[in-house]
Amino acid sequence: MGLQRTHELRKRTLFALLVVVIYMLCRSISLYGVSMDNSAGGSGSQYFLTMLLSGSHDRATVMALGIAPYINASLLVQIVFAFKNAASRAKVSKLESDRWMLAVSVLISLAMAAFQSFEFEYVPSAGPIWALRLLAALGMFAGAMLTSFLCSMNEKHGIGTSMPIILTNILTSLFQSLGSSHFIEYPAVLVLWIAAVAGTIAMENSFVKIPLQRVSIHNIHADQNYLAYKRAPMGMMPVMFASSAFLVPAFVMRMLSELFPQNAGLAAAADGMSLMRPLGACVYLVLIVVLSVGFSLLMLNPKETAHQLQRSGDSVVGIYAGRQTERYLVHTVLVLSLLSGFLQAACMAGSLALSFSSLVPVSLAMMPATMMVVVSIVCSLCREIASYRRYDAYRFFM
Repeated sequence: MGLQRTHELRKRTLFALLVVVIYMLCRSISLYGVSMDNSAGGSGSQYFLTMLLSGSHDRATVMALGIAPYINASLLVQIVFAFKNAASRAKVSKLESDRWMLAVSVLISLAMAAFQSFEFEYVPSAGPIWALRLLAALGMFAGAMLTSFLCSMNEKHGIGTSMPIILTNILTSLFQSLGSSHFIEYPAVLVLWIAAVAGTIAMENSFVKIPLQRVSIHNIHADQNYLAYKRAPMGMMPVMFASSAFLVPAFVMRMLSELFPQNAGLAAAADGMSLMRPLGACVYLVLIVVLSVGFSLLMLNPKETAHQLQRSGDSVVGIYAGRQTERYLVHTVLVLSLLSGFLQAACMAGSLALSFSSLVPVSLAMMPATMMVVVSIVCSLCREIASYRRYDAYRFFM
């Protein structure tokens, strides 16, 4: 018998790089008949939103929708399945959940592609406007489906699911936009940037450890049993999903204003539902906090954790099993998620305030918020890479 060596980390890293290469190549495919003046740089944190989802200069390509449909579909499916009890979730196979993801991605991609096609300016000589809109919508739909496929395949064979694509969008946009601006000229941005990076690193890599009494463990290691919650329970998911979820109320208000053009209130609300306006900014910041709390309670499910502890005969040290443990865990998760959500929203608010002032370039004003996402993604990728390195460290007998 010999020793079998695994190369899981290398294989997955190479596959993730292949996904990024394919995505980058497709970002260079322009939509037929669409004017190349349709840049997505924007102002305010609209720059931040487009940078996360598709990159700040790719509105006129087949990847104009970027990763938004996949993120929205993932959000909706996770919420639906999180509301199911543990027994119901156990009956749902990975294949079935993937089918749900695909169906929702198709619907969202079709809706966003149709809406986006009316936003473009077209070259009159390229053909009838209706035909150019149809071709643009079909091109964007194909790009969104390819992005969803790449993310799904990267989840199975690569590293980080959608994170490499998001990181690619951010880094390419930063390289394109920061050439003429420097932190040294804007000390307020530099201070906020340092605080955002330091705070994110601390929240991503520190844990609250709740000591447990396990009935099956009565040795010297009994006091080392604990239930761990990260201080940022959902990481930067609330910020990233809020960037995508914000498109939903903005889209709804836009459609209502189109359907009822005589309604001045709807027109004003639709105009205000932009991240460049106070109303839109406030909605976005509230979404961050709400999603932080909602995701934490749904994904961590402290009630179910308390029930599992009670069924196994285990308990939190100093707290009775059952309702008291449930209340304690729910309170812990709620406090951690609120603190994390408010800190993330505060950093975003600082970036928004700088971008509204027009005294700081947009690319620099949104840098603190951008670096929060980058640091969170890098920390998550490092943890996943470390797990595959440990796996490769084992030597299996053949």
